[in-house]
Amino acid sequence: MGTALRSAAGVAAVAAVALSVSGASALGQAADSRDRVAAERAEATAQAVAEVWRSADSSVLAAGQAPVAAPADVDALAAEVLDERDGGGASRSQDRTAGWAAGGTDPAAQELSGTPAAGSSDVPADDPVVQAQAQVRELVGQESADRADAEVAARAATTSAAQARADVEAARAQRAAEEVARALAAAQSDPRGTGAAMAADRGWGGSQFQCLDRLWTKESGWKWHADNPTSSAYGIPQSLPGEKMASHGADWATNPATQIAWGLDYIADVYGTPCSAWAHSQAVNWY
Repeated sequence: MGTALRSAAGVAAVAAVALSVSGASALGQAADSRDRVAAERAEATAQAVAEVWRSADSSVLAAGQAPVAAPADVDALAAEVLDERDGGGASRSQDRTAGWAAGGTDPAAQELSGTPAAGSSDVPADDPVVQAQAQVRELVGQESADRADAEVAARAATTSAAQARADVEAARAQRAAEEVARALAAAQSDPRGTGAAMAADRGWGGSQFQCLDRLWTKESGWKWHADNPTSSAYGIPQSLPGEKMASHGADWATNPATQIAWGLDYIADVYGTPCSAWAHSQAVNWY
């Protein structure tokens, strides 16, 4: 429903204005009172049809709903009213509009409010105003159903998008955890190889790594779980106490890479190079 009820009201109102102009001309040219009465009643009918659409649009907007589309046959209704007026005779709308002129109640307004009009059972079903009221009810009902469907679809789309994002994040977290697990398993299976690679990254290859290898083979045998029961030194570099290595990672007790990183920093800070640390260990049996 692309066009709003407000558009329909505008169309009907334009038709009513056109009828008013035509009606005024007819009143000016009418030869007898019968033509004038017919023109006035036809104009009242057109105005009533327009008011149906305007009132419907107002009630929809007041309820916080978007206006619904106008039917394609509003012009046809106006043309029908024009045809009645131009015919110059009594019509099915004249009896009804005569009652309004006498002080009766507009049944269009009552229909929209849900209150039956007096004598409404005598109004023909094909009356232009009755047809407009029926179309308003149908279109408003369809608009409500469409809006409900759209809300359900929007909620489903939002839920699906949120679930998709959650699934992506869960997959990323799982991949990251798997990569950490693989790295840990590799380091635990070959601590010496891990140490050689990390020392080379510092420029400590060749003779410097030979010194490091001798030092840590003496201290722990490159065992990441080496625990000295007499001093509480722990791990590959024999940190004393082992908790010092927590500065390089919470997994210091199980991850060889964390222990090696701490040990290399310790050697660099205290001795400068692995060979200096190895010389000190040879001299005093500790480093």
